[in-house]
Amino acid sequence: MTVKKKIELQTRLSDEVPGFRIGPNGEVEIMTQAEVEAVVERAIREAMYRAGWPRLGRTLH
Repeated sequence: MTVKKKIELQTRLSDEVPGFRIGPNGEVEIMTQAEVEAVVERAIREAMYRAGWPRLGRTLH
């Protein structure tokens, strides 16, 4: 007996929306690719600073 499996193409949320942020009141905010990259870069720079690296420069966020 053979079983045929239906293959469905799934649309990924990340294909359409790069990211989202959930605020303290539970509100969901959609973020652009540039905003996501800025948040990640800021987090990396802050972690480096806390680990003892000197400040590398200012960011806008």
